[in-house]
Amino acid sequence: MSVALFLLTFAFYLSGQCGTIPSYRDSGDLIAAIHTLGIAHPPGYALYVLVGKLFVTLLPFGNVAYRVNVMSAFFAAATVGILYRALRGVAKNWILIISVLLFATSPAVIALARVAEMYTLAAFLAAAILLCLQRDSSRSFCVAALLLGLGLSVHPTLIFLIPLFVSVYRRIGVSANGNSVTPSRRHAVTPILCFLLGLSVFLYLPIRASQHPLVNWGDPSSWRNFWRVVTRADYGGLKLHPEQSSFSWSSDDILAQLKYFASVMRGEWGWGALAFGCAGIFVGLKQSGSRRWSAGLLLSWVLAGPAFFLLSNLPLREPTTPAILQPYLVLSSLLWAPFVVMGLSALPRVKPWVLPMAALLMLCSRSWSWTSQRNDFYAYDYARNLLRSLPQNAVLYDPDDPTRFSIQVLQMVEHRRPDVVLLNFFRTRWGYEEIKWQWPDLLPPVPIESGQELERALWGYSARRRPFYAELPQKLAPIPYRAEGLVYAARAGVAPLPEREALARAEALLAICVRRGDFLTLHHADFFTRHLIGYYAAADCNLGLDYANAGKTEQAVRHYQAALAIDPALSAAYNDWGIVAFGRGDYAGAAELFDRGLAQDPRNENLRNNEQLALQKKPKLL
Repeated sequence: MSVALFLLTFAFYLSGQCGTIPSYRDSGDLIAAIHTLGIAHPPGYALYVLVGKLFVTLLPFGNVAYRVNVMSAFFAAATVGILYRALRGVAKNWILIISVLLFATSPAVIALARVAEMYTLAAFLAAAILLCLQRDSSRSFCVAALLLGLGLSVHPTLIFLIPLFVSVYRRIGVSANGNSVTPSRRHAVTPILCFLLGLSVFLYLPIRASQHPLVNWGDPSSWRNFWRVVTRADYGGLKLHPEQSSFSWSSDDILAQLKYFASVMRGEWGWGALAFGCAGIFVGLKQSGSRRWSAGLLLSWVLAGPAFFLLSNLPLREPTTPAILQPYLVLSSLLWAPFVVMGLSALPRVKPWVLPMAALLMLCSRSWSWTSQRNDFYAYDYARNLLRSLPQNAVLYDPDDPTRFSIQVLQMVEHRRPDVVLLNFFRTRWGYEEIKWQWPDLLPPVPIESGQELERALWGYSARRRPFYAELPQKLAPIPYRAEGLVYAARAGVAPLPEREALARAEALLAICVRRGDFLTLHHADFFTRHLIGYYAAADCNLGLDYANAGKTEQAVRHYQAALAIDPALSAAYNDWGIVAFGRGDYAGAAELFDRGLAQDPRNENLRNNEQLALQKKPKLL
């Protein structure tokens, strides 16, 4: 049955598989790191990169990005099969099948099974650890310890499984001593050695970094850099978001985070499965034979779920928060599945007919809607379109992660536009060393001692030797810029184009953009897809602003309307369009546009002030 579940879920995940670079988070970076055997973003994901390279090499079809996506589906399906085997002794067969399929079809698992991310491999190792710890064997315990060491190089959140190891240790590998039973010394040492053996995969990072691979985050070839990569010191440390995570809590914050976690778990499982899981906790802790196991499992789940959400303390109103936290639901859902099984298995003791009714209730209380990603070309096309906008030997200054990672795949996997420089991480010492190694012409022939000094050198020296661009204009402030398709050219050290020629070039570059798919942000539940599509809306809005500054208001309004047709929530487009209406003397129309913008961004004081000015100018009805 475990093989059948693997094949069924694998086919299901493949049916909606993304065929190229996914829009999801860091997928592009992981694809490029696997292809080049490089160092992915912190903490490096050593085992994931190595397994990915093996998988991509052995899979005989598809582009590299698709093969990495398939690997996620493979390990997600393998997790389902292993989870079934791990829980086989707990309940009847059909109860297991229902519970495991609920896990397999949860939104977070489906989303991560269809993109290039490390979370399904981490879930597979966690399920294998559960299977090993269910067996009362010192050998299985040592294998579990080995898998934990390996798993920490896939994702550090597997450390939350430690309570399970503690709860199981007392019942395995024991030696009789009269009437007492104590763990033998050798069974205390061997698992630790196995764990350290698993951790040795981290040695891949300094060994490979010393060879200067094309992808080399943090350059962990030295002990200092290695430690900073593994601890994510340059990437926020324990923070999931360097700016938005806050390590200060109030009682209201704690309550809000716990409510949010409960709501997302309900979205993953449905309220019926949550209720049966809670019943399973009670059943497991009540029975003497399973009390220690259930307590360890519960503590692991608390650490991986609600405690982790509390630690992250992300602002719940930010649209990025659900997207950042979604991958971490995979492990917490995996640990919740045994409790659901235990809760259901206790029902036949009440009434025989209660169990099928409970299973039906659990299935009906769950949302079963999901979307396919087979036609997701947004990241791939965005990267291609952006490269079309850049001239030869251009420097893309401080690009966002989706921009950098998508272009990185095109450059390193498809060998497109290697002349374009992706200028990131220049505020770190290792980033400065990477610039000196890869693009020495960008830097003046003098030592640079700080990130601020380097940034001044980039604009005072480098920008006079290569054309500098950004994919968002605010990154260039206060440096003057002009819109050119999906990018913005910095005017530092560059002779300005005549106004008519600059606007015509921007129009032509936008016109050649390939746009496959649905380009309306409201039609996409996924934050990362909406974010990518939003770049196109921003490009139209900023070109409209250039037209407005040139006094060509009709063309400006046309681009504001085009921007809002892509992203109806773009408050900047309403503001800029309202300013044009205000300048024409249409104060009523301007006030309406400012009001529509405020509806999308109520905290925007600029919009609020503009609306007040328009209302003051608006003629009063007699």
